[in-house]
Amino acid sequence: MKAFILSLFVVTSLAHANPPVFLPTHAALQKVDPDIKPDHYDIARADLNADGKEDVLALMNGKSSYFGSGGATMFILKGTDDGFESLGSIKVVREPIYARKSGHHGFRDLLVGVRGGGAEPGLSALRFDGKAYPASPGEATAKEEEGDELLFAEPTPPFEQKETLQGITFQVFSPNTRSGNRLAVTPTGLESDNAPVEMDIAGIITRMEVADINVDGSPELYVYGFDGGSQTLMAWSSNKKKSLSSIMLPPMDAAQSEGYRGGDEFAVVEGILGRRFPVYPDDKPESKPTSKIRQIQYKLHQGEAGWLLRPEKVIEF
Repeated sequence: MKAFILSLFVVTSLAHANPPVFLPTHAALQKVDPDIKPDHYDIARADLNADGKEDVLALMNGKSSYFGSGGATMFILKGTDDGFESLGSIKVVREPIYARKSGHHGFRDLLVGVRGGGAEPGLSALRFDGKAYPASPGEATAKEEEGDELLFAEPTPPFEQKETLQGITFQVFSPNTRSGNRLAVTPTGLESDNAPVEMDIAGIITRMEVADINVDGSPELYVYGFDGGSQTLMAWSSNKKKSLSSIMLPPMDAAQSEGYRGGDEFAVVEGILGRRFPVYPDDKPESKPTSKIRQIQYKLHQGEAGWLLRPEKVIEF
């Protein structure tokens, strides 16, 4: 069964790249090792040598053979007119990973995490020697400084939580991996179908709530994620305690979305699902938000095609 996923606002971050960057990145990695697959790594983008071309750092993950107890291998790919060329690799690195303002021989210094494998936990600074970065980090003697550009954040712990309401239990699990993340919802106590719901998701899972906002004696599950800029929502009704049915949140209309640029927060409050976000002026994209917060209050209704969160009230404060 597919569930409705609300992806409200996607921030294009350095930690994830979209085509056409991905294809030439993978082509360059295949030249290094043809056994490297698309799901073996995550990428970050930065102009390391200030030539106006994007360079790529490919950090290998646990699905690859370049990952061990001491850390992972990170390949450095220099941007060219025709794609990317390899500048070598750095072994046994850990997140967080930064690009520094300072540099040597025309390339920015890197700051990488080190721990495990007998290494003292901390950060190590790496300098370009004119041909490549060091093959592995040194001792953890560096400190994060103002102006360091975060490329790979530390991994998020898995999410696992169980809640029960009105005799129905919902267990929610997500490994919260940086790429290829998944969500599993396992109900218990339903009369007809307790099969788990499993799905691919964008972002990470941060919170869950179980409620009965339409007061029909049959609970709902609200699962909240984070996509880098906004909270996201996935929701199910227990459908008269028989089986899980997805709950749909309709798109905002023109009035509701005026001045909207993401930053959503969701919560169940006194029989409604509340959604609030900062309101921006309708002028330049780089403008700051106004002092106003818009809140949309939704109530749950049975629609022709399933359950629907219908907006009942919009307020600003």
